[in-house]
Amino acid sequence: MSTSLKGGFAVTDSDSSRPLSPSRLGTYTRCSRQYEYKHNLSVENPNQTRRYLDRGLALHGTIEYVCETVTGESDEEIRTLALDAFADEWDSRMSRTEYATAAHYEYDKQLARAAIEAYFSTGPGLDHVRGSILTEVELECERDGIFLHGYADNVVRTDDGLQIIDYKPSVRYELSTSDRAKEKLREHLAGEDYHPRIVKSAIQVATYIEGIQNTSVYEPGMEVVFTYYGLLANTDLEKSTAGVRPRVSGYGRDVEETYYSEEETIWGLIQRAHDGIRENNFEPIQWDAIRENACDRCDYRSMCTDALAEEVQF
Repeated sequence: MSTSLKGGFAVTDSDSSRPLSPSRLGTYTRCSRQYEYKHNLSVENPNQTRRYLDRGLALHGTIEYVCETVTGESDEEIRTLALDAFADEWDSRMSRTEYATAAHYEYDKQLARAAIEAYFSTGPGLDHVRGSILTEVELECERDGIFLHGYADNVVRTDDGLQIIDYKPSVRYELSTSDRAKEKLREHLAGEDYHPRIVKSAIQVATYIEGIQNTSVYEPGMEVVFTYYGLLANTDLEKSTAGVRPRVSGYGRDVEETYYSEEETIWGLIQRAHDGIRENNFEPIQWDAIRENACDRCDYRSMCTDALAEEVQF
């Protein structure tokens, strides 16, 4: 058995020591059977659209390029650089064939471009790129034999420490600092309710906050802020004599306080998903909630024995 050193941790070729990502843990949390088909059996879905994934990559790629390129440019020069980079990213990543019509393709392009404009004009983009010290960086952590890893979009140095930024289309379903969000985490762990989206978000926050402390940019005592930033948080149509074009504004949500206040709960959720994956336990444990909330959007429904059995029984 070979061993390599990653992020300061000894990682062997055995499954038990291979880091898991928040995405994989989140899939297992949503439905363990879906995890089995997607990751354990590697069943492909040829009909799955890539347009939203590629649009996100185009937006992330634009910001990453600007963060890594900017030195002492003026505000206007940064905005111009960003729009030029977006044009290149869009052309290289997006495919017209993923869209039903040319109009849909063009609208999505204008929407994404408006998001970049807003981020670098009325949003925090200028501060983020000037303070950026790491982009698309792999972060790893370990606790009680659980190895986790993920890729942070941007790490910014602040006056008090570090800010980890994860870019999303919106932050509607992400973790928040509300009492209700914290209650949902506890309910899911206790099996009293089903909140897989917020659990996945909390797992990502845990991975990145703990992971950044294993990097050379972190110093003991630093304040670590975790921000979900929705680039397309608010969208509308602006009408004028020149026609109709999308109007976009972003929104940032700092959520590290929820992680620190619910740390035990979140790691309990991580432990349960981690153990289920390692033990190859793919039997759904909250089937009624999964069937009601997740089955309709599942790529594997037509082949899932659990879903098919439910239909036959009905």
